[in-house]
Amino acid sequence: MSWLHNIKKGDLVIVAVVLVLAVLVFVPFALAPSQSLTCEITQDDEVIRRVRLGAGYQETITIEGDSVTNVIQIDSDCVYFASSDCPDQVCVRTGKLTRAGQIAVCLPNRVVVRLVGAQEEVDAVVR
Repeated sequence: MSWLHNIKKGDLVIVAVVLVLAVLVFVPFALAPSQSLTCEITQDDEVIRRVRLGAGYQETITIEGDSVTNVIQIDSDCVYFASSDCPDQVCVRTGKLTRAGQIAVCLPNRVVVRLVGAQEEVDAVVR
C-alpha cells in the first residue's frame, strides 16, 4: 500500500474526471428503452410474415418450398431457423438473431429472416 502515499491531488482530479465522463457516456445507454424489433420473413422476395417480437411471445412458423422445409422459431426477443432439411444447414448454424439488421438465409428455399428495428420501419414507410 505504499503506492497510496505517492498519489497527488492532480492524479485524483484526473481519475474523478475520467469516472464522471464514463458515467455520462454509459447512463444514456443504460436508461434508453430497448429497441422494438420486428421479424420479417420473406420467400422469393415476397414478405410472407411480419411479427413484432415481445416478452413472452412464442411462435413456430413452417415454410414449405419446392424441395425444402424450414422451421423458424420465434422466442420473445430472438428468432432462428430451428430446423431445415436443406443439405448445407447454413441457415440453422447462423444461430439466434437478436439485434436489428441481423439476417439468416436459406438459399435452397429462398427464405430470408431479418430483424428490423423501429427506426428502419419508419425509414421504410417514408421512402
